[in-house]
Amino acid sequence: MASSPVIVFQSLGQQPAASVVEEIKKQDGLQRVFFGSKMEDVNRGILCTEWSSREAALNYRSSGLASSLAAKEEPLAFIAPGWGTVFEQPCTEVFTGFGALEGFAGNVGRFVQKMKENPPEGYRGVAFGESVGLEGEEKAVRMVIGWTSREAHLEAKEKPGAIQDNIHELRTLRKAVDLYHVEFKEL
Repeated sequence: MASSPVIVFQSLGQQPAASVVEEIKKQDGLQRVFFGSKMEDVNRGILCTEWSSREAALNYRSSGLASSLAAKEEPLAFIAPGWGTVFEQPCTEVFTGFGALEGFAGNVGRFVQKMKENPPEGYRGVAFGESVGLEGEEKAVRMVIGWTSREAHLEAKEKPGAIQDNIHELRTLRKAVDLYHVEFKEL
């Protein structure tokens, strides 16, 4: 059975130079590279690299190449079944629950299922995964939701339906949360 891909997220100031992207593409286990600026802060970009395995992702994450990108925070890696198609949407909402406690991934899974069963207007797909990392690292759970636009997401939050009915699933069993929107492009 093939393993699920693993996505490494890095928060950068700007898109890496083409030569750096080409160097990343030469790494064993790399499948795809995406980049986009945060819609909420165009001076912060998100580099996502998709890897064929946990080992390949963690090798990259701890490499000199990854650390040479002057990331604004430590790269995070997530087991990522089905994430690729979400990155291809006009807008990707990126939600992260940091300091995830036992049961939080199950909560996110229930939220994801309800989104699939009762998709809001503008919804284009959803996936989530748990962080993978080194011993002792705090757990996180990341969910990505594809939308036709950021505005579609903001409007969907205000209407009765899957988000309002299930948002409670995302509000417990984690220490902190981050949410932003990105228009990813494959490099």
